[in-house]
Amino acid sequence: MLDHAMRKLGIGGSEVGAIFGVDGERDGFSVWAEKKGGMPRSEPSPRMIVGQKLEQGVLALYEHVTGRKTEYCNVTSQHPERPWQVYTPDALCVGERRGVDAKVVFWDQRRKWGATANDIPERVQLQAWWYISAMDYDAWDICALVGEELPRIYTITRDREVERVMLAKCEEFYRRYLLGDETPPIIQPGAAVDRYLQHVFPTHKYPDIREATEEEAGALEEYAQIRIDYKELEGMKKRAEMLFKLAIGHQEGLQWANGKLTWRRTKDQTKMRWEGMAHALLNAYVKDEATRAEVYKQHEYVKPGGRRLRFEYDGIVDEGGDE
Repeated sequence: MLDHAMRKLGIGGSEVGAIFGVDGERDGFSVWAEKKGGMPRSEPSPRMIVGQKLEQGVLALYEHVTGRKTEYCNVTSQHPERPWQVYTPDALCVGERRGVDAKVVFWDQRRKWGATANDIPERVQLQAWWYISAMDYDAWDICALVGEELPRIYTITRDREVERVMLAKCEEFYRRYLLGDETPPIIQPGAAVDRYLQHVFPTHKYPDIREATEEEAGALEEYAQIRIDYKELEGMKKRAEMLFKLAIGHQEGLQWANGKLTWRRTKDQTKMRWEGMAHALLNAYVKDEATRAEVYKQHEYVKPGGRRLRFEYDGIVDEGGDE
């Protein structure tokens, strides 16, 4: 089982990619925010839950494909000499200095998983090298279930130079940001950073607008131009899409040497207006008004508000996307 208390004191294999800026979903700031910045640990996403539940099944397929015997692990440990290096491998091969990591690759991520170990996400390669260094192993296999076929096996072998660079950078991150008082820069804006900012700065004083410094004013002018350019590009994109739809007409789409553009009709879906149905049922079967009011009271809740950027510039008012 994952030992979240131990992981909070060190760096785990799944966090190395974020520290190196190759995760795609989070960066070093996000790692710091959950470990030291006071950010509550996020709940696992549906994809993470699916991956966890299918883990042992994928490992069974690994045994079937490779003929190797594995021992399920999934226990968090610390390196004896580098206590900041923590690791939670999925499984270890019996009688070999080799481990296995099980991955379930969803349809929209399949293009990132190619033919060789060099053609898989860098964060996954770094995770394997992390486990190899932590356990002093020779190799690590990534067993990836991609689509409706037998899993693909990618073998990561030990690379001492990569290991040296990886450990040095992660130790520096640990000492500067987890032991020290520095805060890492935000490199990968995303949901994790937004959650942190809303958590740390949930509200504001009113009125409390201050004059921007000269440096901030310059940055705000740059930001204003970005917002204006973005709006113009968004308009150009929409106009181009209307013209392409007109050109496609009753056909499926267009293709050219470098790709294709389709305009397909999605399947009809049956939806249910649950709130309307609840009102109808309540009014039909609960005739007493006071009882209905009590039922409504039991099921209502307050959705917490969030802070939202509002941009005003030279007569332009534009609401931001935060909330």
